[in-house]
Amino acid sequence: MKKIIFLFLLFASMGFAKSVNLEQMISQMILVGFSGTKTDEKWVLQIARDIKDEKIGGVILFAKNIHSPTQLKKLNSFLQQSNPSAYPLFIAIDEEGGSVQRLTKENGFHDELGAFELASKHTLKDALEEYTKLSLELHSYGFNLNFAPVVDLNLNPNSPAIGAKGRSYSEKEEIVNAYASIFLEAMRKEGVLSTLKHFPGHGSATSDTHHSFTDITDTWQYEELKPYYNFIKYNQVDSVMVGHLVHKGFDKDLPATLSKNIVTGILREKLGFDGVVISDDMQMKAISDYYTLEQSVLKAVDAGVDILLFSNYFSQDSNIVKRVHLILSKALKDGKISKQRIEKSYQRIIKLKERIKNDID
Repeated sequence: MKKIIFLFLLFASMGFAKSVNLEQMISQMILVGFSGTKTDEKWVLQIARDIKDEKIGGVILFAKNIHSPTQLKKLNSFLQQSNPSAYPLFIAIDEEGGSVQRLTKENGFHDELGAFELASKHTLKDALEEYTKLSLELHSYGFNLNFAPVVDLNLNPNSPAIGAKGRSYSEKEEIVNAYASIFLEAMRKEGVLSTLKHFPGHGSATSDTHHSFTDITDTWQYEELKPYYNFIKYNQVDSVMVGHLVHKGFDKDLPATLSKNIVTGILREKLGFDGVVISDDMQMKAISDYYTLEQSVLKAVDAGVDILLFSNYFSQDSNIVKRVHLILSKALKDGKISKQRIEKSYQRIIKLKERIKNDID
């Protein structure tokens, strides 16, 4: 009897006391973007209903959603307060600094240095000051997940998505590790989760996954795995974002996001990462031009991806949440995805959410 009581209390402390059905587990695997800045706008209200009905586990905001500090705080508070779950809603942002920042100076926020400029012209002490300021700002406006830092090595300074935009700290792994470590430390201190990206490495690419098929087979180098290896080894990783990158040496047919060889075989088994894996935006051309929504969703989940990101940035689909739910629910019913596979992702996500400081206004 004592053993039974102990086990019940153990599971309760882990967040499993409340019964959770598979539909709710699927919901935690969906993170979406939307249009709108005000709490009474149509799509914002729809997202709030999806949150209230436990249809999604998180949202991502872009510059189009942000007009001022007051407006942003009101919007994020409204979204978080719509959440009935015992676990916080992920409210995510891509806030790297430099060419990728959604909190712009023009709208009343602090301007932030990009990775390359920071690492090439400023000290680690400067980086700590910069990232402490950033993490305090993100936390104060209700963000709890930042899709950064970029740990791609700057192997091709002209790479359209990375080097050309100054998003990589350096071509040297030790410099990337040093500055990214400061980023992770600052975010963790303020209760903001971070995301290493873009696995297995976008720094050598000659094209951009936002717009086209991106093959890194002939340019990729093994050194590009080292930042992931180091951060995983020292338990500094909150989550990892997998890029839509094709490496035929790893998988002759599928991009990394959809590849079990890469997500499970390399990231999880060889590098030992058992945390949350997030897809890059599933609506990017490198995926949407070559796979149907059903194909991409099922392949990503089978590969080992835990959270599917649909930014609604490149295409506007206010029905995407319903469509993804139907795909995954049908796949479960038809035996294409196992119950255990969904449960595993749910457990990883909830474990990560438990680490968020739960002091949202």
